[in-house]
Amino acid sequence: MTVQLSDFINLYTLPCGRALYAARQVQAIARDLNLPLIEVPAEAFFDVANDAHNLEFSYRTAKVQPQYGPLATKLDNELDRGLGAFDRAIGNYEDLANSADTEPELTDAYNLLAREAFPRGVTHITLMSFPEEWEEVGKLLPRLQGNGDLAGAVARLSLQPFVAKLAKTHTAFGAELKKTPKVDGPTFDQIRAARAAIQTRARQLVAVVLGTFPLDDDDSVTKRGLLLEPLIAQQRAIAATYKSRRTATDVNPETGEVTELVE
Repeated sequence: MTVQLSDFINLYTLPCGRALYAARQVQAIARDLNLPLIEVPAEAFFDVANDAHNLEFSYRTAKVQPQYGPLATKLDNELDRGLGAFDRAIGNYEDLANSADTEPELTDAYNLLAREAFPRGVTHITLMSFPEEWEEVGKLLPRLQGNGDLAGAVARLSLQPFVAKLAKTHTAFGAELKKTPKVDGPTFDQIRAARAAIQTRARQLVAVVLGTFPLDDDDSVTKRGLLLEPLIAQQRAIAATYKSRRTATDVNPETGEVTELVE
């Protein structure tokens, strides 16, 4: 039969900041009481909490890195401007198309493009996410070029340069979206293992304190209370958040101030 400390010492999962804050306090108390036997597990507890804290920071940093190539935003802006320019170029023909003297072919070409190019307005496309905008423009371009149903109207209004610019930008934009920047960061399995190590070291610290001061005389009770109070305080705080049905909060490891929610 294998006996684990977790069979006897049950602790709420400590977020990294809370663990660091408690570990630092226990280290200081053990040092003040001249208890090197307690300092050793307290230092080990601090080290794993610090490692986990650094891993979590690296993990969060990696998650917010750009999803696409470095030119994606620039090309998205160019595509937006190109769409806007094409839309305005169509609109420039409105007065002429509505003139009684204008030949019917030009009027028909204007009406077709005004109705079909951007039926929901050009901003409907420019406000889309990168992949959605690229896909939407990809559907429009074949209609504007070659044998597309709008190509004749584009030619009649001499708008081919606008379409050619859109096509060029669209191609470059698509290539940039396929680039996935290499972001070095820990995996979530590493984060999970680091968090588990915090719990292990916390239990070991509690076990050493209890083993060093197992009696109920005044001196043992006082020292045991001093050494475990930093951990107990964090456990009470976590219990309170769970009792109110909220996610456990973390704290600034330097000051103990509540700073963020734990994922």
